[in-house]
Amino acid sequence: MQVARLQRDQDCAAKRVEQMDKRKKFYVALAIYAVLGLLIWMTIDNIPLPAPRGLEGSVHLTLRQAALIVLGIFVLRTFLHHRAEQIREQREHEQKS
Repeated sequence: MQVARLQRDQDCAAKRVEQMDKRKKFYVALAIYAVLGLLIWMTIDNIPLPAPRGLEGSVHLTLRQAALIVLGIFVLRTFLHHRAEQIREQREHEQKS
């Protein structure tokens, strides 16, 4: 009985450490994205990009904006992956309970 309880407590502690590691990785990734965004803002000139034919008057996109959009896509992808992992862990925990 004591051994089973000790094993269960160790498993819970290991899961908490794993969740903390995932959370730390997520926050580190967001910090790196913030630094990259700052570097993009400071180093890339605000040069207008040529618009595709037929859209010359309606689309005004600069090189800086395009780089920040690409970075934003990666931020969104990272956030969605982190949130999906949280939902999966909640479902696993609910199924075990």
